[in-house]
Amino acid sequence: MGVTMSQFTIPDKMQAIVVDAYHEQIEDAISHLRVDIRPVARPKRGQVLIRVEAAPCNPSDLLLLTGQYGVRKTLPSVPGWEGAGTVVQSGRGLLGRWLVGRRVSFGSQADRDGTWAQFALAESNICVPLRAAVDIEQGASLLINPLTAIGLLEEARRNGHRAGVSTAAASQLGRMLLELAREARFPLIHVVRRAEQAELLRSLGAEHVLNTELPEFSGQLRELCARLHATVAFDAIAGEMSGILLEAMPPRSTVLVYGLLSGDYCSRISPVDLLFQGKRIEGFYLGDWVRRRGMIRTLLAANRVQRMIISGRLHTEVARRLRFTDLQQGLLDYCKNMTSGKAILTPWT
Repeated sequence: MGVTMSQFTIPDKMQAIVVDAYHEQIEDAISHLRVDIRPVARPKRGQVLIRVEAAPCNPSDLLLLTGQYGVRKTLPSVPGWEGAGTVVQSGRGLLGRWLVGRRVSFGSQADRDGTWAQFALAESNICVPLRAAVDIEQGASLLINPLTAIGLLEEARRNGHRAGVSTAAASQLGRMLLELAREARFPLIHVVRRAEQAELLRSLGAEHVLNTELPEFSGQLRELCARLHATVAFDAIAGEMSGILLEAMPPRSTVLVYGLLSGDYCSRISPVDLLFQGKRIEGFYLGDWVRRRGMIRTLLAANRVQRMIISGRLHTEVARRLRFTDLQQGLLDYCKNMTSGKAILTPWT
């Protein structure tokens, strides 16, 4: 028995990926994920129900599985912070009714089931209608990475920085920073850890690329920071990298930590840099940036991302399309080589 809405029959049950407990090691966390049959929720006022067609795995999703993300969900729960699909039902509200039948990108930080399911709830006012020229896979990754890149650069420019450093620069987000910084004429030093990643970025037009594997890395980083007057770093790694960046940059520089790919605390931070050089280390959290910016300005930024996708200036590389049945192995493979591209869940295949 189902509910018919706009010629679409909404079932009572759906398949979803479920996490029952947090596990410190990502391999353990992935191995304990399971496919479950769950009820399809019904939207309340201000909400819509979305038939999910694609949902990516981001580093923030992996942090959730290991219990390291800043927001914890009440377990058992469905993971997945963002996705894309078609709105099939609306709760009360004009906006929700207008969205029915439209393809949208959406996300949520709420303590409820996420996007790794056949259906998901979303707030109507944070759904981004997708343009016809934006395919569903690009739409699924429209929010977290692109808006983080826009937010980092916006914060840097707002605080008077004229050049910066980007770590994990060969990642999907790092490549977006490359393109957005080039458009903004904001020089970036791109830090990677393998020679093939350096070659990839140079092939994309990056001018200043440094490899942490090389013995001359620290000296080159210090020299480039001084020459370009790079006084802000976008740090996706944390751990020792935060201190290395802070030490290499000129006085009154700031490290903006927006990820923890190292899985470790920020370290190697000299009190001398903090006390006498006026250097700072801060966190950048997309959720806070969205709240400060407001939904209207955030939606305008998302529409800018769509225009850049259509023009070919921004693109999320998709390396793996995962059915629920091969999710675990696909996520393990993704963790071993994130540079190759995103893992996208396709709930209906």
